[in-house]
Amino acid sequence: MLMVNASPSSSQIRLITKADALYKVNEIFFTLQGEGAHSGIPAVFLRFSGCNLRCPWCDTDFSEYTEMTAEQIVNEMLSLYDVPNERRKMCVLTGGEPSLQVDKALIDALHAAGFYICIETNGTHPLPEGIDWITCSPKMVPLPHPQPHEKGEIPSRLALKRANEVKVVFTGTYDPEVWRTKIEAEHWMLQPLRYNGDLLMESGIDEWSDDKNDNLDETVRYILLHPFWRLSVQLHKIAGLR
Repeated sequence: MLMVNASPSSSQIRLITKADALYKVNEIFFTLQGEGAHSGIPAVFLRFSGCNLRCPWCDTDFSEYTEMTAEQIVNEMLSLYDVPNERRKMCVLTGGEPSLQVDKALIDALHAAGFYICIETNGTHPLPEGIDWITCSPKMVPLPHPQPHEKGEIPSRLALKRANEVKVVFTGTYDPEVWRTKIEAEHWMLQPLRYNGDLLMESGIDEWSDDKNDNLDETVRYILLHPFWRLSVQLHKIAGLR
């Protein structure tokens, strides 16, 4: 059971729960969502530590963390999203892999504070009820002992059957269409990749045409042949934001 005490003159919220669970938080920051269907919308990002996968292109150092209660998390998020009379405050739960830690108590606490909750997950773990927007970014995983005639990677086993959007990093090593038989979604995004392991557009838009270490052209060609997909780029990196 969750109860909330809040003073009308203060944004601080006191959460009363059965247990003060601790969450391993890597960082909390306020910026614009730079990817997917919500690109350009202000949001508080809550990044959790830890992940069950090891993607070679991952651009996030999520190994460090601070242990925080739901009350501490919510109050820090409210202090960052200090916009008067804003009824729907967007937050994004990300990682790492947030599904390893996010539970119903935290979801209820965020809703009680007025947040619209989005999550970015690889889809391999179940999610608690109540999340408003689910972005699933499924990944291929290596075969433990591939035979000479077998490919070295296979689709990860998804615990999710449906998401609001699916965002796939286009590596060019397999056909992304494989995911359309494994999960349902309204939006399907394809994101280019730098060959040096960093996601595309870590600098500025002017460098696209001169950078031969990315697969942007290949990604665009794929989408032109498969119009079901949309191009997803990291607009926050183009703008020099977090």
